[in-house]
Amino acid sequence: MPKFDLYVVRPPDGSATITAISEDKQQSSQAALRNLSRSGCLVKSLGDIELCFVKKSEAQIKLELAVRQMFAASAYKPPVSIVW
Repeated sequence: MPKFDLYVVRPPDGSATITAISEDKQQSSQAALRNLSRSGCLVKSLGDIELCFVKKSEAQIKLELAVRQMFAASAYKPPVSIVW
């Protein structure tokens, strides 16, 4: 099952999004996350998640459901993006 690291990314003047980074893109994405943090964005790790899927569109749906459950008590439901 593919594993993804989840991060909250919020620009100084914008809304937060959840970014899921696949295991094979973690090293290259770490530099991008550091650059976002240095430019004033909030970048916070939410942990990781394993998804079982056949199509990428199925992974997106499963990830969005998992994030909705994580933020069930919150009024704000952040959008989700996946870094493949």
